Amino acid sequence: MEVQTSMVTCPSCGRPYDGARSARCPHCGAGGFASTEAPGGTGGFGATEPLGGGFVPTEAPMGAGGGYHADFGATTPPGGGEFASGGGANPFDVPTVIGGAKADGDISEPVVGWLVCVEGPSRGTDYRLHAGYNYIGRESGDVRIRGDQQISRQNHAMVAYDSGEHLYFVGPSAGRNLIKVNGHAVLQAAAIKNYDIISIGTTKLIFVGLCGEQFSWEKRDPGNG
Repeated sequence: MEVQTSMVTCPSCGRPYDGARSARCPHCGAGGFASTEAPGGTGGFGATEPLGGGFVPTEAPMGAGGGYHADFGATTPPGGGEFASGGGANPFDVPTVIGGAKADGDISEPVVGWLVCVEGPSRGTDYRLHAGYNYIGRESGDVRIRGDQQISRQNHAMVAYDSGEHLYFVGPSAGRNLIKVNGHAVLQAAAIKNYDIISIGTTKLIFVGLCGEQFSWEKRDPGNG
């Protein structure tokens, strides 16, 4: 038969005694140490469980393919999605206007004439004109003539249309080089007519006007087609 003992040693006097029978040392009266036994009498330490039932293992949301799936909703543009389908025009869809040409369907400034390049780097290119001032430059303006380094980047010259008098003019703006009409230098605004040749840098442009006595947008009746 196995005899279980609960003998402990008194920390004060160093003598052994049965801790199961007495909580104090019978020799010196000092408090002793009862034998330590794990819950359940197994003689070992039971499994430690964290407070509150432990930590629940975290699992990432799984997608249809078994991998991690982050369920982010669709991004809504600022302003409550006004550019969503059917919700209004997207400003980034507006075509870029190059060389003074108007975007398709834009009739806010109808064409009143053209400049056609017949000599120079942009030979064969046409440029639409609108009422009022049309500024000519190499990189910016209503009329952009690419590739001619003798034309200022912007505001080299201007072509204007007076819708009240149905007259066209050309004149210098901020360009350093002279402009000419039919070979003659123009130092201030001068009237021009159909097929006049405007020279700017190494470029020559033929002017073709649409409006005049025969036609003008102001006089045209939209109901006549």
